Amino acid sequence: MTARHTAILATTAFAFVAAGWGLRAMAGTGRARFEHGAPSVDKLVDQFMRALKDRDKAKIHALRVTEDEYRSLILPGSVDEGHPRWRYSEQESSYLWNVINMKSIYTEANILNSWGGRPLKLKSVRYRDGKKKYADYTAYKQLALMLEDEKGNEDELRIGSIAEVGGVYKFISYVRN
Repeated sequence: MTARHTAILATTAFAFVAAGWGLRAMAGTGRARFEHGAPSVDKLVDQFMRALKDRDKAKIHALRVTEDEYRSLILPGSVDEGHPRWRYSEQESSYLWNVINMKSIYTEANILNSWGGRPLKLKSVRYRDGKKKYADYTAYKQLALMLEDEKGNEDELRIGSIAEVGGVYKFISYVRN
């Protein structure tokens, strides 16, 4: 693996984070978009909070990008606007998806175990690494949710990042750093 691939793996795995099944071309533009995502960041976070309260493992999982979306859109489009998309071999993109997917699956389980089923109130949403426009999407990087429990205690839940493509929002991953 080259230094470029290592840097991309590190950036993708740690800097990023509505169900979706596949990509489809947007009419007239030739660009891919998410399907079945949320219409806003707020709606996506609301869906996440409901799934967390319900301890709904399938819903938590479905709120993030699919393998096809990650490998066809997020991974190659994670370059600055105006720059050419990255090109990955089948083996490289499969490897990078498997790394971020496995980390997200373990993080999903940890989140549900630690936070699931509790009556939590969302106090605030912040992006620890800000917002960045990439060639194919906009990332809301490193989500931090300030939550209040039934006793009035506040705690921060740090999770991965959100991507927006064509007005549709999904979690890229739940990997935190």
